[in-house]
Amino acid sequence: MRVLHVAEAFSSGILPVVARITEELVAQGHSAAIASGVRPETPADPAAHVAAGVEVFPMPWASRAPREQLRAARALRRLVAEWTPDIVHLHSSFAGGVGAAVLSGGTPRLYTPHGYSFTMSDRSAAPRAAFRTAERLIARRVDLVAAISESEAALAREVARAPRVAVVPNGIPELDAPDLREKPPAGRPRVVAVGRISAPRPPGPAAEILGALTAVADVAWLGAETEGTTGTALLERAGIPVSGWLPRQEVLARLGGAAACLHWSTWDGLPISVLEALALDVPVVASDIPANREILGPGAVCRTPAQAAALLHAAVTDPAVRAELLSAQRERRGRFGAARMASEWIMLYTRTLQEPTPAAENRL
Repeated sequence: MRVLHVAEAFSSGILPVVARITEELVAQGHSAAIASGVRPETPADPAAHVAAGVEVFPMPWASRAPREQLRAARALRRLVAEWTPDIVHLHSSFAGGVGAAVLSGGTPRLYTPHGYSFTMSDRSAAPRAAFRTAERLIARRVDLVAAISESEAALAREVARAPRVAVVPNGIPELDAPDLREKPPAGRPRVVAVGRISAPRPPGPAAEILGALTAVADVAWLGAETEGTTGTALLERAGIPVSGWLPRQEVLARLGGAAACLHWSTWDGLPISVLEALALDVPVVASDIPANREILGPGAVCRTPAQAAALLHAAVTDPAVRAELLSAQRERRGRFGAARMASEWIMLYTRTLQEPTPAAENRL
């Protein structure tokens, strides 16, 4: 079996997921390749982040301008003709849109949104309606919408109106063998937020929440901004240092030393940074959106920044609250390992090739 993964932004949540899937494909004797754009957050050498034997093809996706999308479309069509995959797996909206538009014929196309664009609460009604229309068109053109969470699958069925939907929840290797060592408090507690400063993870609420904790903890944002500097400036004015992009192992080391983690997102698929905190036994407080609730349950999600600040304050000052949050996380984290995830993806690819499926529509 030959599987080509296509990712316009090969970074953050997509990179570790695709890296683990392709590693397992190669280990089982299949062929795997990744076609990825070069965005500000993309590693300088993407091939260094995947297993030996996985082919990596750079794509002309340096920006999201229309001209770049046309160049990427032509390059993707050429690559598919030359590499001849049995399955094309499109990751996120831009790859989904381009792949759905230019690829047709007998090669099955799977599409994973990694967080639907029409859930972006920072956008007005008109662009969100346009996003819904685009996602419905993609869902009609691909053979299967393969969601990374039950909440994303529900949106695929109910909003994108996808005729065929499957679910493979995200997973990370660290949750195959989570860090169970006791971490006695040492020095002043530290609370961190992790990831890209962007619309899905707005800096304003994070600055409000983390800024309210400075009397009891050191605070930091582990990550960077990919477009502009206004979010970074906002956080730093609030006294919250921003690390910039760090190697993943450095992020995990700093996260593992934290007393608590904030994940305030307005929309998400199934956030990898939350899974990393669970693997490192760091209590997480998150915004109350379906993806976060799916991982953490009701006790660690908050409707407002004030509620999140209060819960984080308790998590670093009250051992009983910390123990309660960790107990709930430990009960839930077993379902998010990478071995399970990779196995389920490969079974889905195999089933897609074996089962006759309704032909995707050939128009947009």
